[in-house]
Amino acid sequence: MVTSSPHRPSSVALWTGRLIGLGAVLAAILIAAVAIPELRSELAGEGTEGTLTVSSCEAHTKTRYGGGSHRRSTELRFNCAGTWTAQHGDLSYEDVEVDTSSRFETGSKIPVIQVDDTFELPQDRDPGDDAAVIALCLSLLAAGAYCLLTGFGARNGLGFAASWHRLPAATVTGPVLGGLFGLGLLTALICALAL
Repeated sequence: MVTSSPHRPSSVALWTGRLIGLGAVLAAILIAAVAIPELRSELAGEGTEGTLTVSSCEAHTKTRYGGGSHRRSTELRFNCAGTWTAQHGDLSYEDVEVDTSSRFETGSKIPVIQVDDTFELPQDRDPGDDAAVIALCLSLLAAGAYCLLTGFGARNGLGFAASWHRLPAATVTGPVLGGLFGLGLLTALICALAL
């Protein structure tokens, strides 16, 4: 009977996988650090409500890439400009521009929220997208921690099943990381579709 020794990855492959994991963890932290303040602002309802009196609307296209087989879609958008006046108080700004999906006639009044130095439509302040990004960061963090702990992810390295056995305290760490990954994906899907 001939037996072969199990595949043992080189130390270079293990460290490469760990560096990939470290990069994923750092990327998750950086993305979350940018998205969390925006989400907090949206949830707190920060901003000054007001009305934009439209003086002009110019059409432009927004091209999006993605989907299967290199699909490209073009969306017609409008850049409407005018005078913004706060709903409460005497605050007013000239030449304010807002990106919309609809063309408005000159003199139309549309609700617009001022947040810091930007002006946005109320529907653009929905927290769903930012919540989905933060949930995906949770999945990225779990995947990065898995790679960091096991060295998984390098070319010619261990496969997923073999690296699972390399987890420290695998009966606890594995389900925790897998649960965080799944929870992040499920939450991102719910946030993107429902909020």
